[in-house]
Amino acid sequence: IYVHMRSALRSPLLTPLSLLCMSAPDEVQRNRRTFMRSSSAVIWDVDGTLVESTDLGYLATNEVLQLNGFPAISVEQYKIGCKYTTPDRFNDHTGVPAGDAQGAGLGDQFDKMYVKRVSKETAGLFDGLDQLLRSLALSGHPQGALSNACGEYVRAVLSANELDCEPGKRVALFGVALGADEVPAAKPAADGLLLCCERLGVSPQASVYVGDSPSDGRAARNAGMQSIGVLWGANGAEALSGNFDVIVESVPALIKALRELLGDDQ
Repeated sequence: IYVHMRSALRSPLLTPLSLLCMSAPDEVQRNRRTFMRSSSAVIWDVDGTLVESTDLGYLATNEVLQLNGFPAISVEQYKIGCKYTTPDRFNDHTGVPAGDAQGAGLGDQFDKMYVKRVSKETAGLFDGLDQLLRSLALSGHPQGALSNACGEYVRAVLSANELDCEPGKRVALFGVALGADEVPAAKPAADGLLLCCERLGVSPQASVYVGDSPSDGRAARNAGMQSIGVLWGANGAEALSGNFDVIVESVPALIKALRELLGDDQ
C-alpha cells in the first residue's frame, strides 16, 4: 500500500479522495466519510440564531436614536429591522430611504456602543448550541459565521462565548467570521456566504446555512447552499416558510436536520 500511495502522490491526476480510497479496505469507508465532512461546512447567522441578543441590540438602538433626537422604537420594530444591515436598519427606523448617509452615521454610533457591551450575559448562546457547535467541530465539519451586523461584533460574540482561539487554552471552532461591512454585498446576496465557503475551502452545494430571517434563507439559495431556518429568533414560521429547505423549532430538531442535510446519517 505504501509503495502504491508513494507513486500516486507523483500523479497530478489523482484527487485527495482517490488517495484516501487507496487505504486498507476496512478504512476506505471511514476515510471517505472524513473527507466528505471536511468538505461540508455549517455556517451560522448570529443574532437570533446562535445568540439571544435582543435586549442588547434593542436598548443600544434606542439610546442612539434618542441621543440624536429620534423617537424610540418598539421591540417588534427592532426585530423587523434586523433583516437589514445596521445602516439601513437605522434608515428604516428613522423613515429615510435605504442607502441614505444618515443610517451610516447612526450605525457607526451604534456599533461602537454595541460591541463594547457584548458578553455571555448580553449575547449568550441559546441553550444546547454550545454542545452542538463542539460536536460539529469534533465530527470534522468546518464552521463559519456571517451576520448583517459588523464583523467586529461577530468576533466579539465568538470571543465572549469562548468559541475563538486563545493560544495555550482553546482552539477556534469557527474558521471564518464575517460581518456585512466585510463582504461585497450583504444578505440576501450570495457574496458573503460564497466568501465564507471559499475561506473554509468547502463546497457551497454540500454546506448548510442556519439562520432566523427570510433574507438568510434567500442568501443560502442564491449561494447554492442548503438552509435551515430556526424559530427561536426574530421570525415565525409564516415569515420563514418558502425561504428555507427545513424549518425547526428546537435544537434537537436542528441536530436531526443537520445530520440529514450533511449526510452524516449515511
